[in-house]
Amino acid sequence: MSNSEDSPRPTDLVLTGKRVHVWIGGSGPALLLLHAAWGDAEMSWASVWRELSKSFTIVAPDMPGFGASDLVQSPSPAATALVLKELLGILKIDQSIVVGNSFGAANAIEFASAFPERTIQLVAINGTNLPAMPGFLKKLIRLPLLEERFRKFMRTMSFSDKAFSNAFPDPGVLPEGFIGRIKQYEEKYSRISYDAFMNQTAPQKRPAVPATIIWGMGDKLVPQYQLTKFKKWLASPSFIAIKGAGHMPQIEKPEEFVEAMKSIKS
Repeated sequence: MSNSEDSPRPTDLVLTGKRVHVWIGGSGPALLLLHAAWGDAEMSWASVWRELSKSFTIVAPDMPGFGASDLVQSPSPAATALVLKELLGILKIDQSIVVGNSFGAANAIEFASAFPERTIQLVAINGTNLPAMPGFLKKLIRLPLLEERFRKFMRTMSFSDKAFSNAFPDPGVLPEGFIGRIKQYEEKYSRISYDAFMNQTAPQKRPAVPATIIWGMGDKLVPQYQLTKFKKWLASPSFIAIKGAGHMPQIEKPEEFVEAMKSIKS
């Protein structure tokens, strides 16, 4: 591990024949950081991981197919959870606080529910559990005439200018060129997240571990009613609101986000 005063550093590991690109550093309880579908680990977490590494051991992988990590054959939250379990095993980390933002929250939930013995706590950031689509509807959508239309619809919902406007109440706080970097990989990353959704075979189970929600209250990409349903689904989780932030509070309000994470340190 790198010194706690240093930013996490990247390395490549090979797990079951697949490359996993991961940033590691710091000291303290392990913090497994799972990024959004808009980019890789560095895009989602570089604004806070130096400060967090003073209190935590940071493990921030590019999830399968994102950044410099290889894509698994059939992407899904379950497949990602298995990769993450093997990753922590190679790093000799028995337990971690599992943190997921947006798309990463669904992957964090999957890991925490599948491997509660490896999870100290679940932290969901502006993301919720992933519902399973009924089988008959999946078959209909996968018809050649419909699938590309549905992929385009899903891409528009998450990667359009309107989506970014709903996600970020103050785009002026974003790093220079941030939206452009998202758009650069729009087709690739929207396909992976779409496939992960379609490959989900059952509704996610509520993890049997302590849970905290950190929420940028200016987020209009995920409606407030979904947050209300998510709180109920998690059965009274701890809740930390970050005012003035939207869908990625770790980028929009990094100091407030770091303090929120330190407040839940196990």
